[in-house]
Amino acid sequence: MAAFVLVGETVTLECTWQLEEEEALYSVKWYRGREEFYRYIPKELPHTRVFPLPGIEVDISRSGARRVVLQEATPAMAGRFRCEVSADAPTFHTEIRSAPLEIVETPEWGPRLVSDRSWYGVGSTLRATCASPPSHPPVNLTFALNGREIDMDSFVHELPDWFKWDPPLKSDTTTTELPEDLNLNIFHDDNNIQYLDETYINLHKEEIRRPPKESLRQVIERTGADDRLPSVGEVVFVVRHEAFERGTLRLTCIASIYNLYSGRSELIFDIEQPEVASVLGVRNSAEESSLAC
Repeated sequence: MAAFVLVGETVTLECTWQLEEEEALYSVKWYRGREEFYRYIPKELPHTRVFPLPGIEVDISRSGARRVVLQEATPAMAGRFRCEVSADAPTFHTEIRSAPLEIVETPEWGPRLVSDRSWYGVGSTLRATCASPPSHPPVNLTFALNGREIDMDSFVHELPDWFKWDPPLKSDTTTTELPEDLNLNIFHDDNNIQYLDETYINLHKEEIRRPPKESLRQVIERTGADDRLPSVGEVVFVVRHEAFERGTLRLTCIASIYNLYSGRSELIFDIEQPEVASVLGVRNSAEESSLAC
C-alpha cells in the first residue's frame, strides 16, 4: 500500500495472503482505525459489503478479495488502514496487517526566497529567508549554494511581517511536480547531495523553533480550518571568496514533500566591487594640493 498519496488520486489498498491447503477463505475485512468500511465474504451474495465512513468512497466494481479501490483521495481519508483475513472452519485462523496512509496537499505555488541585498562582498554576512505557502505536511526546505546543498535545518514558525501570500511571478520562481510514475516512497539519495564543509563558508545554524499553540492557531485561521501549515527557513553565513563563481553567487531554496512535490526559488548575487571613482578622486585632490604649493 502506498504510504503517501496526492489529493484527488485513486488509492488502491492491497492485502496479500495465502491459505494452507486444507483451509478455505471465510472473510476479508478492511478497517480504518477501529471502523470497518469494506467486507468480502465468498459464501455470501453479493460477496462484498460497504459500510459508510467519512472520507472513504469505495469503487465496488474494482474491489475484490485481495484489493480495495478508493476514489478521489481527500484529507479526511488519511489514517491507519488494517486488513483482517480469516480462514473458514474449523481453524478460523485470522491474520491482521496494518499500514498508515497520508494524504498530501501540495502548496498552491512555489517557495519565495528573499534577501535584503542584491550584492555581497567577501567577509559580509549573507542572510536570506525562504517561505512556502501552506501544505500538508509542511514542505521540507533546503538551501543550495552554486548547486551544492547546504547542510542546514529548516524550521516552521509564524510568518515574518514582510511576507505576503501573493503568488510570485514565474520569472522569480519555478514549481515542478514530479512524474506520477515514481514509487511513493520517501526519496533520499546521499550520492546526489554535495554538502559544503566549514572551510568553504562560516555556517551558523539557526535553532529549530516551533511556535506556541497560540501562534499556530493564528496561522491556521489565516489559511483556513485545516491542518495545512506554511514553512519558513533562514540561511545565514559569512561570504568567502570561494563562494563566488565568475563574480556571482547563486542561492537556491528547494521545497519538497517526499518525492511527490518539488519547487524552487533562486537568487543570484553579484560580488561587491570597489568604488574606483572615489579612489581617483582622492588622488586628484592630492595632485591639486601639490600644484597649489
